[in-house]
Amino acid sequence: MIEWKANTNPSNAATSGATTITFQRAHPLMFRSPPMKRTALLLLMLTMLTSPSASAALIFSFDQANYVVQPGATVETQIFLTQTNPDTVLTTDGLFTGGVRVFFNDTPPTDPATVGSLADIQPSAAFDDMLLGPDLSLDPGISAGFVDSVAGPFAPIFGNSILLGTLTFTAGSVPGEVTNLRATDFDPSTADLVSGWGMELDALTTDGFATITTSAITNSSVPEPSSAVIFGFAIACLAVLRFRKQCVCPAHARSVA
Repeated sequence: MIEWKANTNPSNAATSGATTITFQRAHPLMFRSPPMKRTALLLLMLTMLTSPSASAALIFSFDQANYVVQPGATVETQIFLTQTNPDTVLTTDGLFTGGVRVFFNDTPPTDPATVGSLADIQPSAAFDDMLLGPDLSLDPGISAGFVDSVAGPFAPIFGNSILLGTLTFTAGSVPGEVTNLRATDFDPSTADLVSGWGMELDALTTDGFATITTSAITNSSVPEPSSAVIFGFAIACLAVLRFRKQCVCPAHARSVA
């Protein structure tokens, strides 16, 4: 949202005639969807005023507790917003805006796994707000995150566990080292998790944790046991046939003579 504040004081109009422009972060419910007609806007406000005030118990979660990756290789980590029993806010109200920030510098190893660029930050395709698009954030060596919304206020995302997006990490070069991941609120000063009823869920969501372990396994191919046995048997058969040929041929030559 852009707020224009014009200089209206006539006493200093001659010396200060510039117009001040203040940039503010738009509230997701008001400015992250296409313009609506007055009747639709009034209906949305009425829905928000009559929405339930029940609390929710949510948690950020990863698709794996521990990712194992070879030195220098990349690994995709999916982050979900999951509801815990007995709360059902995500299945009854849905999710309008979703966001998360993942820190990877908590007690970092010598050469941790990191998110290298904004191209490695991908919000879920279910957040299809084409008006403003996603808000991506990367603090090199520290954290990466995003926040995005659905295209319209009447089409939230439903599910017991909703995919927020994917972060692609590049592993370090030291085998055996572990990088700790912590999924948390994208921005404590803004509403980044908003239900389909307009309820802010940030303060009701618990951090999620996972690890990335740099493996010592290399790409060198090792034959499978079954393949090795077959290969050895074939060599043995060839050796026997060659030996029999050497033994039979002289006898055959004498009989011919």
